[in-house]
Amino acid sequence: MKMFANENLFEPIIEYLKALGHDVLSIRDAGLSGISDDEVYERACKENQVIITMDKDFSRTFRFPPDGCAGIVVVKIYKRPVDETLSIFKKFYGLLQEKEVQ
Repeated sequence: MKMFANENLFEPIIEYLKALGHDVLSIRDAGLSGISDDEVYERACKENQVIITMDKDFSRTFRFPPDGCAGIVVVKIYKRPVDETLSIFKKFYGLLQEKEVQ
């Protein structure tokens, strides 16, 4: 699955997704740090990528309709250390089916 990782997503989550075989491009690696949420959405739609982010603004489906791109995953795990966040993410990501990533 092609994914576009927002700049607020923890690096260990990105590495985990890559280890699962996903094609993940982070905003940081693309040299696009600081782009707006609208630009993130437009780019993901253009490239047919799933947006993966910790930015709850992307859960506003009227502003960012998931069917306009390949889907949106909003990681709502807050105020936890990185290792604990990764552990929680792994547990719940494993329960998702690809068709649910929208």
